[in-house]
Amino acid sequence: MVGVRKGTGHPLLYSGICILALWGLASGNPSAYSAPPVLAFEELLRLAETAAPNGDLGLRLRRLLHTPFVSNEAWNSGARPHRPVRPGSGPVLRAVQWNIAGGRQFDLIRRVFTDPASFQTELAQAEKAGVEAVPAIREQLQLLQGADVVILNEADLGMGRSGYRDVARELAQALKMNYVFGVEFVEVDRLELGLAVPELDGVLKAELANQLEVDPARYKGLHGSAILSRYPIQSARIHRLVACYDWYGTEKKEIAELEKGRRLAAREVFLERIARELRHGNRIALIAEIAVPESPTGFLTVVAAQLEGRSPPKCRRAQMADLLLTLAGDANPVILGGDLNTTGLSAAPTSVWLEINKRLSNPDFWIRQAVFRFAIPTAIAEAVLLPTNYVKNLHDPTVRDIPLFASNPESGLFRALERFRFRDGYAFDFRGEKTLANSNERGIKGFKPTFEFARDYGGLIGTYKLDWFLVKPFIRRPRERNGSRYFAPVYARTLAELNRSIAQQRISDHDPIMVDLQLTPDRVLSTPYRRSE
Repeated sequence: MVGVRKGTGHPLLYSGICILALWGLASGNPSAYSAPPVLAFEELLRLAETAAPNGDLGLRLRRLLHTPFVSNEAWNSGARPHRPVRPGSGPVLRAVQWNIAGGRQFDLIRRVFTDPASFQTELAQAEKAGVEAVPAIREQLQLLQGADVVILNEADLGMGRSGYRDVARELAQALKMNYVFGVEFVEVDRLELGLAVPELDGVLKAELANQLEVDPARYKGLHGSAILSRYPIQSARIHRLVACYDWYGTEKKEIAELEKGRRLAAREVFLERIARELRHGNRIALIAEIAVPESPTGFLTVVAAQLEGRSPPKCRRAQMADLLLTLAGDANPVILGGDLNTTGLSAAPTSVWLEINKRLSNPDFWIRQAVFRFAIPTAIAEAVLLPTNYVKNLHDPTVRDIPLFASNPESGLFRALERFRFRDGYAFDFRGEKTLANSNERGIKGFKPTFEFARDYGGLIGTYKLDWFLVKPFIRRPRERNGSRYFAPVYARTLAELNRSIAQQRISDHDPIMVDLQLTPDRVLSTPYRRSE
């Protein structure tokens, strides 16, 4: 593995040397492929019955949870970065982040990255039907073609729901990109393993048995995050975050086994199946160093993170603090992308029906929450302000928390990110029209949302800004308006139209987001730092 020159100093001091040398260094054929051994189906069956496996099985599980899959096969086969050119910024490194819901719609995901022309028939039909989003979809398809870094959350490996694909590897091969994959969870729910079929009668039972059928030869039960890169991957590691939810013990204890009771309708069965996810593992940050010759250190650190959704905001703040601690000494420019689950609440189930109500965006749930939350006299003022405050926080979890009158449980996470300094003195970029505008696209009301329930009641509930980019360029103050633009984020976009309108159904429940990092040192450019386009 190639080491990273850790140090401080002006970023231009030795950038020229790195630009000349790194291509030669990286072209020395970095390690083609390495991966930990996956578990056999019989071992997964044993994991389904124990919270704390020991002996050889426990050792193999720990190795799988701490060892990334890494491939530089694309680089060794001659693939190179696209480095699209943006007027006023010069060549850029385009990064995309997408929570792909396991990769269930793999073929559509592959097509949007590799074959935009294949959508011409659908787009022509949509244009004839008067769909207003068609020009935006065409533009977004073209933007994706320039991506040199793709961060994926919720990618499956060997899961029936995604066709038993190795989603990260197969997508990387289709895009001719290198990749690293980190296992977040080993899925051992009895439904996923084909061991639990609900006690139902007739046609319904047959339909469910078909849906739950498992191929033991192909089932690997792995779910995690990935980084795809046209630049060579020099090193990678999995950082397991502070555990905020017990995905094995709590799930097994609080949610009843389906086979213990009869269900009257398939709807109830499938909703309960969604609510339960029996797993070994916890949330991770996947950290990779990629060789980028324009970087003054020769490298860019890319982080794929997913914070816990089934926990209160306080624990997500603890997870981010844990991650920042491990990143503090990094002297490279850094781009952190991921699903931070900034909902302002916890999705931890207290009952199946509570989970169902939340997932269906039932307004009664929100009313009940308000009743219980504001049952004490000291919070009456906040209860009166609940609708206004809820809408205020909905698309902008970064807004200031004003206890009692305008609370925002996620505010502390973003305040901590803005206060954070790496050991070399540099900070995350909070410049732009408003907070984080150059890293994440803003809308009329807060940020452009990246997640929505199937029913969102006109955007009033069930839509959130969950997916984020955070970028460390060469600035010492987060809002340093006249500071360096070198490796700074510009032109942030949320590709909602592409995700929601290109097919009969959404490609994922999350929209992809993208951002460009300027690769040209400031002294070469005459354009001053400007606001988001």
